[in-house]
Amino acid sequence: MTAAPRLPALFHVGFVVADLEAAGADYERRYGIPVERVFDLTVEDAELDGAPARFSARYGFLPLGNTDLELIQPLEGDSPYSRFLAGHGDGIHHLAFVVDSIDAYLEHLRATEAGAELVLDARVPGGLRFVYVDGTAYGTVLELVEMPEDFAPPAEATNLHL
Repeated sequence: MTAAPRLPALFHVGFVVADLEAAGADYERRYGIPVERVFDLTVEDAELDGAPARFSARYGFLPLGNTDLELIQPLEGDSPYSRFLAGHGDGIHHLAFVVDSIDAYLEHLRATEAGAELVLDARVPGGLRFVYVDGTAYGTVLELVEMPEDFAPPAEATNLHL
C-alpha cells in the first residue's frame, strides 16, 4: 500500500449560517474580527451525491491568523449548505485544505476508507475545483481544494465588499 498523502496546513474552517450578515456582525462584536471578503457565487458545474447540481451561496471570510473562518449562507438550489442548515442549524460544516491533486487524495481515501463518501464535486470558472468528502474527519466534512495560484472569484461572483 502506498503512503498516505499528507494534508497541508489548514486553509479554512467552513461554518454554515442562516444569515451571514448577522453572523459576521456577531463575530466582530464579540471578538473584534471583521468579515474581510464577501461575495455571492453560483456554482453551475457540480455533482451533488452523484447528480448534476446548481446552487448559489454567499461566502464571507474572517481572518484568524494562519487560517480563515469561512461563513457560508446558502441562497438558492439544493446544496450541501442548505442540507446542513436544514438538518443541523448553524454550525461547523467542513475543514478545508488546498492540495495539489484532489484525485490523488480521493484515490487514497477510496482505497483505505470504507466510509469515505464523495458528497460534492464542483468546479468554478478560473480553474478552482473543490470536493466535499464525508465520513473521514470525525464528525465534519473534509474539503479538498485545487486552486491555481492566480485564482480570483469569477466575474459571475458579485463582490459585496472587500
